[in-house]
Amino acid sequence: MFKFLSPVLLLLLAHAPSLAADGETNPLDLVKGEALSVNIVARVMESGHVTVWNMESRKVTISGRGVQVRLEGDNVLVLAHLIPYLNQDHSILLVALGQVWAPAADKKGYKYYSTMKSLPITPGEKVFFFPFGMAVDQKSNVYTVELEIQVMPYSTSKANSTKK
Repeated sequence: MFKFLSPVLLLLLAHAPSLAADGETNPLDLVKGEALSVNIVARVMESGHVTVWNMESRKVTISGRGVQVRLEGDNVLVLAHLIPYLNQDHSILLVALGQVWAPAADKKGYKYYSTMKSLPITPGEKVFFFPFGMAVDQKSNVYTVELEIQVMPYSTSKANSTKK
């Protein structure tokens, strides 16, 4: 059965552009119209003022399908799952799930923390997510891990990235 489906699928894909030219809607165009760009800036801040580490990422997804950010340190792991839901009025509900594994206070194993936040946002609006909260090192320096998140339609983000 698989051998039969492959040629049929290839035939359909080969004719998809010509079907779109005849006034039919190309299925790929439908997905492109619903695609979302999730722009993420992850920072580690010392004492809330000095950025000691920075990472930028841009991921493409669709409504209801999440993207993951993984931050790994010497003895800490932070995972953030960001799930945008596109509403019919083109507003976005952003669900952010944070998971953190960090050393226990007694240094005998690790502690697990989790958080979940949901927030209605407008496309292009920047929001901040603090999955880890604050951490204090052996020298009493205070660190925060923050994620700056911006969700926008892929077509808009693609146009903006070509202008830069």
